Amino acid sequence: MFKVAGKAEIIRSQQKDEYYLTYLRKMSADVVHSLLGARAWITWRRELDLAADLGYFCLTTLSGFQTIGEEYVNIIQVDSSRRHVPSILRRLTMVLFHVLIPYTVRKGLDWLERRLQSHGLQEVPIATREFLLKCIPIARDLVLYTHRLHMAVFYMQGMFYQLAKRFNGVQYLQYTGGAQRVSDDSVSKSFRILGWLTLAQLAGSALLGTRAYLQQTYRKGAGLIGGSDTHSEVGGQVSPGRKCALCLGERSRSSVTPCGHLFCWSCIHDWCATKAECPLCREHVEPHRIVCLQNFDAP
Repeated sequence: MFKVAGKAEIIRSQQKDEYYLTYLRKMSADVVHSLLGARAWITWRRELDLAADLGYFCLTTLSGFQTIGEEYVNIIQVDSSRRHVPSILRRLTMVLFHVLIPYTVRKGLDWLERRLQSHGLQEVPIATREFLLKCIPIARDLVLYTHRLHMAVFYMQGMFYQLAKRFNGVQYLQYTGGAQRVSDDSVSKSFRILGWLTLAQLAGSALLGTRAYLQQTYRKGAGLIGGSDTHSEVGGQVSPGRKCALCLGERSRSSVTPCGHLFCWSCIHDWCATKAECPLCREHVEPHRIVCLQNFDAP
């Protein structure tokens, strides 16, 4: 006996899958860290996560099998008719959309930001470069807000937990084996409340972000914030005082360890996730003792 999978079952399935995906990512990171060293791992950590995710979904969804999370709660993927499993083309599109699109967007925005900051696009007017640099954080926020909005819709309506499944029309049915299950109506109200709270939080974040942007624009127009480019790169080179020893690029959100060394916030936390020591002096470092230096980086 089959019924439409409830929100609780879908969420438990996703949590179980995320647990094993995290395990695969950690194992692949440990292998590369042991064989090639920390610098190679820092350089390729996103690609390693991408490979782990692709491997997991190719061995499960793309091959026509349930994921571990789906098997855990007895749910199966079906197409929009709810009578057939998704075709191989639909499953391939869903996997690529779910794994590759977020990676491509993130890498593309990072590449564009680096090129604009290092003056690599000399043919682009300065005013256009400054405008694009302002738009990149907005684009990142839009991606985050889109994900949160989709989650709010899921909490209120159910059906599609991931954007990739919504665009491909892939739904879930649950096999109950003839046993009587508790109706999803008993928990749907709680999820709807959570959905409305998510929408309220999203609206509040958007309003605060818009207010901060308008205030910054007003102060800059009033001459309180200098509009000139103050980056210290010359010809695309990063000055040694602003270079991260792990990624060898300009530090982003400079953070200091108890021993006094400076790194990117994300780089040093990724490092300490596998080895709790300073990569330069080998002094023991607890992640909670790393301090992000607010207003330290040049504007």
